Amino acid sequence: MRKLVIIALLALGACKNKEADLGDFDLQSFKTDRGGCEDKRVKLIDPLKALRPKILGLTENQIIENLGRYDYQILSRRNEKVFVYFLEKGPQCEQIQNPTNARSMLLYFNAASLVKEVSFQNGGIIDTYK
Repeated sequence: MRKLVIIALLALGACKNKEADLGDFDLQSFKTDRGGCEDKRVKLIDPLKALRPKILGLTENQIIENLGRYDYQILSRRNEKVFVYFLEKGPQCEQIQNPTNARSMLLYFNAASLVKEVSFQNGGIIDTYK
């Protein structure tokens, strides 16, 4: 029993969030531009694309801590979690559920809640996730 408690404590310590190294990316502008409606995120698209390798492998908590709360999330039929961040103004600024072709970034998470894919596209919801 004692060994089990020690193993559990070690596992919890290993799960502690490490600070993400996103360099000099303007996290504050990204966080404060919910839905891309203030045109702050659109200026950050190229630097954000350059961060793709550093974003891969981050946890959900690290993503939220660094990039702010997602604009919305999708749960697929396979229970795959996807965070959607809009990068420019569009109909989603009136109401987040509005269909839009605004540029967006989608972060796909694996079963361990780590980013496994970063996708840039127009619009938020892919037909397979409706």
